[in-house]
Amino acid sequence: MGYEVNVPARHGRALWEKLMQAGKPLGITPYGTETMHVLRAEKGYIIIGQDTDGTVTPEDAGIGWAIGKAKPDFVGKRSLSRPDIVAKGRKQLIGLLTDDPKAVLVEGAQIVTDPKQAKPMKMIGHVTSSYWSEALGRSIAMAVVEGGFDRMGATLHIPTADGGAQAAKVTGTVFYDPEGDRLKVE
Repeated sequence: MGYEVNVPARHGRALWEKLMQAGKPLGITPYGTETMHVLRAEKGYIIIGQDTDGTVTPEDAGIGWAIGKAKPDFVGKRSLSRPDIVAKGRKQLIGLLTDDPKAVLVEGAQIVTDPKQAKPMKMIGHVTSSYWSEALGRSIAMAVVEGGFDRMGATLHIPTADGGAQAAKVTGTVFYDPEGDRLKVE
């Protein structure tokens, strides 16, 4: 679990010292922004503009639950029913686990179904976030891929600069504690 606390600057140091003192018996650990990026990716939390772009809808990102569909109307409701927005094969946000757990994919790298296809290769998506997860002991990545949700369990390929390719299995985007057991307080 992580918390963000916002106070006027003049109270920052005093609050920091009190929080560190109170949290010491609980093993409190401050962390920086790079760690925050890894932690959010492990839980499948997206960064708008990095894991999405102007074409990715909440449904494409796997967060359709956040839309108040029971409301009679809301800003954007008409747009979400357009034929191109509900069309099959749209790019959707998925998780990737490389066959080689030590291989961390390059963010922005293109994704193909067959690395041996003739050039120019048909690109079906790209890597949006990629990190080494110390908690999982392996690399993790997220990507937007054509028909991504229908590819669960499939192996895709990410061409590399040396002419090779990294193989990766399509998964969900929550890599760490997918059931949320660690957040359940008893």
